[in-house]
Amino acid sequence: MSETPPDPDLNTVPNWYRDIFPAGEHDGYYQKFGNHAACFIDRGAHQLVVTFDNLAEAGGRHLAREPWAGKFCADNGWSHLGIFAQGPTWFRDQRLIHWMEQQRDAGFFDGFDRVAFCGTSMGGFGALTFCDLSPNATVIAFSPQTTLAADLVPWEKRFNKGRRQDWSLAYSDAAEHTASAAQVFVVYDPFLNLDVHHIDRLHGSNIIPLHGFGLGHRSALVLRRMDRLKPVMQQAINGTLTPALFYQMIRNRKDIYMYRANMESYLEARNRPELQIFFRAAFRRRRKSRAAT
Repeated sequence: MSETPPDPDLNTVPNWYRDIFPAGEHDGYYQKFGNHAACFIDRGAHQLVVTFDNLAEAGGRHLAREPWAGKFCADNGWSHLGIFAQGPTWFRDQRLIHWMEQQRDAGFFDGFDRVAFCGTSMGGFGALTFCDLSPNATVIAFSPQTTLAADLVPWEKRFNKGRRQDWSLAYSDAAEHTASAAQVFVVYDPFLNLDVHHIDRLHGSNIIPLHGFGLGHRSALVLRRMDRLKPVMQQAINGTLTPALFYQMIRNRKDIYMYRANMESYLEARNRPELQIFFRAAFRRRRKSRAAT
């Protein structure tokens, strides 16, 4: 009789697969189409969270690949549909678009009491753009783009590979797809002109801009360093986030080196060396004062 083979290295098994493999606790599925894939974990009908890869995750080749915010959704007991991207695609893929519309037409999103769409940068674009597949959804987008179509945003010169995608496809302009959402929370740094231009393209009483002064374009990462990303997302998904609460939650950004670097960069770009020196000294004094308490 042959011996039972040893268990595979658990470090190579993604958490979502542990949930939905035959002995897993939850139902769900994984489906791949071209440069995109979808992973769904069913944790009940009370809350669905749909997330989209950002550039940091896109293109990863490790087997234990996780969808953005996968552990966060698991910790909160929320059902999760994670959309993977294998590269800087900005989700410009007819197969993905068709599949997402099929889920809408089959009533998938209607099966949940609440639905939220989330992402950062490229993932924020995905959240804003696909949210109207589920009317009355909540959206939380960090430093998103509204489109990279050259005729709509000729001033956008970042994201070269993204701008080369097929922007003639449907769902290519977030400004056309947010009207049906209940609340659209958009976190961005008002010191970044290009990010501001994107947010200015969003209109409607459901748009709730959240000014993250000094957070930079990587606003979600800075919030995570501050230990504020999860609380901000929880409040947004629950529908209880307000600008006043957000500003209170991010007050400790002044203790984060990324905030200091961002602010010094802004001052340098504005040719304010004296304020740079003052800001750097104030940051160090604050750090020393907090370390002494």
